[in-house]
Amino acid sequence: MADILQFDQCIKMASSKKHLILGNGFSVDLFPNIFNYKKLAEKITDPKLKAIFAKFNTSDFEFVVLKLTESLIVLNYYDSHKLIYNKVYEDAEKLKELLISVISNSHPENPTWITENQYKSCFEFLQHFEEGRKYSFNYDLLLYWVYMHFLDHEATKLICDDGFRTNWDDDSMVTWEIGREHQQNLYYLHGAMHIFKDDKSLIQKYTWRNGNKTIGQQVRESIDNSKFPVFISEGTTEHKLKRIKENGYLSRSFSSLKSIKGDLFIFGHSLRDEDDHVFDIVNSNQGLKRIFISLYGNSDKIENKKIIGKINAWQSEFTSKGREYIFYDSTSANIWGKFD
Repeated sequence: MADILQFDQCIKMASSKKHLILGNGFSVDLFPNIFNYKKLAEKITDPKLKAIFAKFNTSDFEFVVLKLTESLIVLNYYDSHKLIYNKVYEDAEKLKELLISVISNSHPENPTWITENQYKSCFEFLQHFEEGRKYSFNYDLLLYWVYMHFLDHEATKLICDDGFRTNWDDDSMVTWEIGREHQQNLYYLHGAMHIFKDDKSLIQKYTWRNGNKTIGQQVRESIDNSKFPVFISEGTTEHKLKRIKENGYLSRSFSSLKSIKGDLFIFGHSLRDEDDHVFDIVNSNQGLKRIFISLYGNSDKIENKKIIGKINAWQSEFTSKGREYIFYDSTSANIWGKFD
């Protein structure tokens, strides 16, 4: 059985340079009825896709995309099945677009869905990582809302730079600028629902500045016009990495993991194989001395056994380089509920 520490114990052990990677558990912890895959899958209306999810007895969008992609590999060898190949390819693409639409339509409408106590609690959590970089796998707006909530509070301001700057021609959008990586400390590794690529291939972000519409409304209008966010939801780690390399913002966010030094906290991520492209980079970074990994619930849970098994494999390969892997109880971080 793995030793599982409390979050505060790990913070005391860690160096001053602490970095953070957030998985879906960060969002599910606050809105469990919105952001878990089961709830999202319930909103699928396409009969064929619903049947595929039921056949595999899963709610995992990326798992189904993976299975469709694997089918394409086989069908590619059968000339007589080109029509079927095209249909499977279309369904895989449709499912990725559907995930974007489902998340944007299910998303809380505005920042007031988060209470003042929840903001304050998350603020205290993020404060631990002020000197480091923050990375998120999540597509939603929750992390953005927290940083924006404290933007005008000088005494309680969180250091935040996601690399986007004002576009004076349209102040509802801001543009990501190459060359500011040394200032940037917040990264969306797989994109987010408020980040888009425009017709000139500029990476832009919707903001709260447009007083007539919420970010959610702006995003849904764009999707209705077939303009989709920067969003990585491929089924395999190889396909995800290929898509990342095709996008300047994502590739530089991904590459920034190579240069972080100190200690890294991973919260709310299952370390699934589909994200190995990220964790391979993390493990190859010799500047990281400790990696703290959250576990939710008993270590005997199937999900936790998979995480522990993966960490054991990492340990056998990387501990000889001075790397230490430490588990902590995710509930002890109490990100959103410290003041309930």
